[in-house]
Amino acid sequence: MEPNSAATQDLPSPPPPLSGARWRLFRARAIQAVLLFCLWLVLSGMFDALHLAYGAFSVALVLLLNHRLHLVPLQPGETPTEHPILLHRLFAYLLWLLWQIVQSGLYVAYIVLHPRMPIDPRIVYFRSLQPNVQARVILGNSITLTPGTITIEIEGDRFMVHALNEQVARGLVTGDMEYRVARLYLKECRSADACFDVQITKEG
Repeated sequence: MEPNSAATQDLPSPPPPLSGARWRLFRARAIQAVLLFCLWLVLSGMFDALHLAYGAFSVALVLLLNHRLHLVPLQPGETPTEHPILLHRLFAYLLWLLWQIVQSGLYVAYIVLHPRMPIDPRIVYFRSLQPNVQARVILGNSITLTPGTITIEIEGDRFMVHALNEQVARGLVTGDMEYRVARLYLKECRSADACFDVQITKEG
């Protein structure tokens, strides 16, 4: 019995189970890998072993670079955090953003075609407590993609945005877009943290 006991003691202990955060991160990476590989198959149209190997290598390289980009601080001294994106909310956000782009595009067209062309530029400053660097980049790009607004600068949680007029500026700081972006990464967040310390000034 003693040899068996010794052999039992020599057996390696099983690895600890993944925590909730690590499991969500692993699942997000796995879904990204599958989607990227499917995209590779669609674009390449080749299913032989060599091209499949190229595809697998390309996906692994993209995931590695993407992971490293997630860890790059937006400013010196910032500690990046890893929050996997909630994919079901991402699809809903993209549809919502597309609708905002259409609405804003129609409004900008109205402003440009109006006989008096009521353009009165504003510079908007606000703070938004986004969960990570990726969320701030998504927010900044979403603002720029929406006609009538352009993100000029992001410094930490502070945003500087150019708006076409007062109405566009006021619409930007309702906190709706900022809250939706934060919800891409957080299951729960306070709307009061999405947009605060707002200042709107006339350009020039």
